[in-house]
Amino acid sequence: MRVLVTGAGGFAGRHMVAELAAAGHEPIAFDLPGVALPPAAAQRAGDVLDRGATGKLVQELKPDGCIHLAGIAFVPMGWTDPDAVFSVNLLGTIRLLETFRHHAAAARLLIVTSAEVYGRAGDGRPQDEETPLAPDNLYALSKRAADSAARLYAQHYGMAVLVVRPGNHIGPGQSSRFVATAFAEQVAAIALGRAEPVVRVGNLDSERAFLDVRDMVRAYRLLLERGRAGEVYNAGSSARVRVGDLLDQLCRLAGVHPRIEVDPARYRDADISGILDCGKIRRELGWAPEIPLRETLRTILDHARQRLEKAG
Repeated sequence: MRVLVTGAGGFAGRHMVAELAAAGHEPIAFDLPGVALPPAAAQRAGDVLDRGATGKLVQELKPDGCIHLAGIAFVPMGWTDPDAVFSVNLLGTIRLLETFRHHAAAARLLIVTSAEVYGRAGDGRPQDEETPLAPDNLYALSKRAADSAARLYAQHYGMAVLVVRPGNHIGPGQSSRFVATAFAEQVAAIALGRAEPVVRVGNLDSERAFLDVRDMVRAYRLLLERGRAGEVYNAGSSARVRVGDLLDQLCRLAGVHPRIEVDPARYRDADISGILDCGKIRRELGWAPEIPLRETLRTILDHARQRLEKAG
């Protein structure tokens, strides 16, 4: 299958391209001009907001499928720059759907939204795909709107569109704006003797479920290959972890014992993320997480070390 991957130069996008290639597909890596793209069967620069550019690309390369990862994934940006978040996350999704509707209507499309769309719905019970959507921040609202648009295109136009609502995923190459990489970079610098033994943190009492990005992109591939058109699927981990315990594991892996300092700029009230019920994707596609959290953290730490060593 020839698969267009939007946002291919991003964190999940790079892993997605590698996963598709390893499974025998032909990934087409697509991202903004100036963004470094991973090795792929084809590479193209452009903006999902530019229907002319994406239309030419789809007509030229004739993809059989698309995994739509282009978007703004940093939750706080919903409050600081809502115009950009809604433009990219909602309008970018609609314009991509329109491109495929006009130029490749038979292609399979996987629209990646977010488990943030559930908010705190479910009264503490695991959130399955039937849980009412109750976004409690503007980022989540933008993803809910994109989620709804994708399902409407499937219903109204009969397009083979699927939606996946992923939980938190981490791994090598993620931005340091996200907690696992932020910790790993500080811990690696201490282990290499390049920083004082101090780790600056936000709220360590928050609890989240973390999935390895390699498990996540495997779920995306399986959904594109065999998921049911018009359906919604959750994908994520059901094992919630205290953020402070994440830091403890990284410190043990690195063999360091730093002092912990709370940085007011990083601090947010403690939040306990909902637990995703991923029974549907497990039953239909046989998908389940395979990579233990400790192994994920080891790869993140190794990546942070390598970057520091390369930088000199």
